Amino acid sequence: MPPPARPWRGGDPRGGHRGGLLSRAARLPPDVRRALILDAAELLLAEQDPVTTSLEDVARAAGTSRPLVHAYFGDRRGLIDAIQIRVIRRLDDWVAHGLQRATTPRGRVAALVDGVFSFVEQEGEAWRLLTSSGGLDHPLLHRLRHRWAEAVAGGDPSLLLAAEAVVAALVLAAGGWTSAGVEPSDVTRVLAEVVEPRRT
Repeated sequence: MPPPARPWRGGDPRGGHRGGLLSRAARLPPDVRRALILDAAELLLAEQDPVTTSLEDVARAAGTSRPLVHAYFGDRRGLIDAIQIRVIRRLDDWVAHGLQRATTPRGRVAALVDGVFSFVEQEGEAWRLLTSSGGLDHPLLHRLRHRWAEAVAGGDPSLLLAAEAVVAALVLAAGGWTSAGVEPSDVTRVLAEVVEPRRT
């Protein structure tokens, strides 16, 4: 599966108000301008603490003014929320593709693990931003976790609780597992046993 769209990386957007992305894009439609601010903010927040980053910092990185950033996102929490939603949707793109093609509980666990591990490995900065900004508790991710669990269970209510546990464990531990070099196949083998124990 080709990776989903990622933040703009065609050069450093942090050229100040006169030299940044938006100073050269004054006539862009509002949705494009908003996306460019999010691109710059995501790159900036991958390098510094989301808790201490201000709207002024983001405006400087995007090459625009604080009032414009405020107009789109309200406050810093609104900006962080918008970035989290965007990152979570990219994570869902990685996961959903495999889940749609798998046909058994074990196959769906494997697809889930592969999707999450691929996202963490390919978009490590986005994953770290999501975890460091409290994004693992985002309501959208909670809804997606439930949807993924339903997909893993394959419509079988008796498997849903186990599938919920598998999804929760994977999302919470994926970053640590990839950092430690744990193989996706090993994680799949363990988690698949939770959903569908092998009969001996």
